[in-house]
Amino acid sequence: MADTQQSKQKPLVLVLAFALGAVIAALVCLALPKTNAQPEAKAEGSAQTEGNAQVAADVPAGEPDVATVFPSWDPNSASLKELIAFVTDVCDPASPNYKEPSERIATFDMDGTIICEKAPIYVDYMLLLHRVLDDPQHEATPDVVELCESIRDYAMRGEKSDDNSPGKHVAIAHEFAGMTQDEFRAYVTDFLATEPVVGFDGMTYGQSFYLPMLEVIKYLQANDFDVWMVSACEREVVRAAVAPFGIAPDHVIATDVAFATTGQGDKVADDYTMEQDEQVVLAEPLDEVECGKNGKVLAIAREIGSRPLLSFGNSSGDYAMLNYAEASGGMGLYVVCDDLTREYGDEKRATEEYELAKKESWTTFSMANDWATIYGEGVTKTELPGLAEQELAEAA
Repeated sequence: MADTQQSKQKPLVLVLAFALGAVIAALVCLALPKTNAQPEAKAEGSAQTEGNAQVAADVPAGEPDVATVFPSWDPNSASLKELIAFVTDVCDPASPNYKEPSERIATFDMDGTIICEKAPIYVDYMLLLHRVLDDPQHEATPDVVELCESIRDYAMRGEKSDDNSPGKHVAIAHEFAGMTQDEFRAYVTDFLATEPVVGFDGMTYGQSFYLPMLEVIKYLQANDFDVWMVSACEREVVRAAVAPFGIAPDHVIATDVAFATTGQGDKVADDYTMEQDEQVVLAEPLDEVECGKNGKVLAIAREIGSRPLLSFGNSSGDYAMLNYAEASGGMGLYVVCDDLTREYGDEKRATEEYELAKKESWTTFSMANDWATIYGEGVTKTELPGLAEQELAEAA
């Protein structure tokens, strides 16, 4: 009888022991400190989730090992050290300057700040030129062809003309109208992946992002900074361009194109209700509210609702945004294109920019002196084709 009772008790003892072990394990897990917690994934698209996962694996939070986290930088860069010191300080709970993750907002301009601006001109211009002049599957109207030929003519000589900016915006809206967002982003992605950069050998437009600045973005993401793109370029172009870097579509502020649904026709949105079989497509005209100069500050206030702690720019279109950060105890950081060997730097403009940055207390990143590499190995600057043609014409 005793043996029978003991045999009945053994399973009960094992169950109780297993349950007790599970409780102890759970308590131990709760007691362990949580490290490297990642921000909640964005709802839209997989790029944000995958990007953050990659950043978390590559870049540890806290004060970094410069050689590991910033391999494209000169390890002795004083400007980089200044940025690291600022980030370390605001992320340290023991510091009087500590900022909660919700306050760690970083805004970046795109052209000339994180991607080549002089290849030979802004990337959205080159996208339009490709669509109108080089895409055999697309036929543009004669007036747009004339505009694009004019743009290409001066761009190939390394010149800019702000007079064409409004026409360019309107032309992009017109030449891509009717595409869905997915179709347009796929078109932009294909262009970036396949089109060689004018004036350089060894890279496509999608590879013409500045490696040192991509490392800064990764570093900030790893330290729970909310990274936003704020650009005068068209919003849908920027969304496609920065998606590989873990920046979600809802974190892009830029010049807008219009949208409509496929059955809407000429009706305004308030007078029409879409059917379930319709799609949202790019439409015309361009939104009149652009995102440059003071418009960037107003757009940040409208769409983010908080001042940036860090703002990065490279031109007069970014001055206001940098001042917006500086005025609240943050940092304005200015990329200076002063490299004449690896990039199309401008000495006169660079001198003026350094003087202005000193006056405004912005931190400067020198392409020539702070960056060990710009685009990586195998990329070389060549010559803009229009310059050679111009020299031949002048010689004749």
